[in-house]
Amino acid sequence: MNKAVIGLQWGDEGKGKIVDFISEDFDLVVRYQGGNNAGHTVIVDDDTYKLNLIPSGVIRGKKCFLGQGVVLDPNHFYTEYNQIRKKIDDPKIYLSSNISLILEYHKQLDIINESILNSEKKIGTTSKGIGPAYQDKVGRKSIKLYDLKSRNRIEEKLYSIKKFYDPILDSFNESKINVDQTVSDLLNFYDSVKELIVDNSLIKKEFKNKKILFEGAQGALLDLDHGSYPYVTSSNTVSSNIVIGSALQVEYITVGIFKAYSTRVGNGPFPSELFDDIGNYIAEKGLEIGTVTKRKRRCGWLDLVSLKYSCEINRVKELCMTKADVLNDLSEIKLCKSYNSNKYENINFSESDILESLSLVDSDFEVFQSWGNFNDLNKFETLPDNLKKYITYIEDYLNIPIKIISLGPERNQTIIR
Repeated sequence: MNKAVIGLQWGDEGKGKIVDFISEDFDLVVRYQGGNNAGHTVIVDDDTYKLNLIPSGVIRGKKCFLGQGVVLDPNHFYTEYNQIRKKIDDPKIYLSSNISLILEYHKQLDIINESILNSEKKIGTTSKGIGPAYQDKVGRKSIKLYDLKSRNRIEEKLYSIKKFYDPILDSFNESKINVDQTVSDLLNFYDSVKELIVDNSLIKKEFKNKKILFEGAQGALLDLDHGSYPYVTSSNTVSSNIVIGSALQVEYITVGIFKAYSTRVGNGPFPSELFDDIGNYIAEKGLEIGTVTKRKRRCGWLDLVSLKYSCEINRVKELCMTKADVLNDLSEIKLCKSYNSNKYENINFSESDILESLSLVDSDFEVFQSWGNFNDLNKFETLPDNLKKYITYIEDYLNIPIKIISLGPERNQTIIR
């Protein structure tokens, strides 16, 4: 059966490792949304792979496909692809010809968009041009991979784009669009990757009746329509976008991934956030530094209210929990089980306007005693009783089984139930 690996929090749940771990049983690994604002880190023996665009299934030698829902930075892809080629012989990577490109002016516009917001309203964008590239896609101004076959077509589009954006760029003291240089860069890029570019129909035909694994980027709570708007990413991260972003009309089971605690990069509501030494400890022990942004992540207790919401909107059938080992040395561990305030009771995560000013109370948390350190990372039965109680409580709350437990960055630090 096909599977989709979806992050259930604000990203950084460990999707890269899990995709690498389970991709051995699949024929094709597909990325269907986002850009190089996603960071997947996979450690195999002494090698560390940091991927932003290419699905982590490539590490196992699997065929990988970037679907039309992705926005692609040519310079970044070329660099990442060549880095992979140094470690993996003849990586099999396909690019949908329908992919929209991220160009230099998108990055300039990203910086401009963030600069005009006051500090409280800043999104915390990676400034990699992803948002403006999606804006152009919706505005029907994108340069697509299939356009690169024709110099005239690229020039025609760029001159139209230049008329639209140059006044904005100039008003913010940004350099105007250099059509000649951009055309030259794009034609060189096309010469380098044209063998990777395929029509969607070819992927459908080649992988008909084969096993496909879909790799999500970012997390469900950053979804453009279902997340805590406006502090979201610029694409739909939920599983229902798979068919649109990949053009593969297939059935799949959704595997939802979450950390044993919560983290978030950038601004936006975070009801269970910790502002004390425990939050700092989790950040340090969990190495909570953004793969892409290099920013320290905000840390807090696991939030079951938002997790249940994510499971519902993604139709999750199986769960994977990561990084419980980060909490080993804490004297007690808490789970957020409800949102309440003086004005409201049983608030839902979708009520994002309330969440920004929400302060949780003691009754909103379930408390678990420390489970301490453990050595056996291969069998659920040998885990400490307090950790098993923690896992069972989560399963009962969500009514979904936790099938995979990741207790470290290595492949062999994984329990399958």
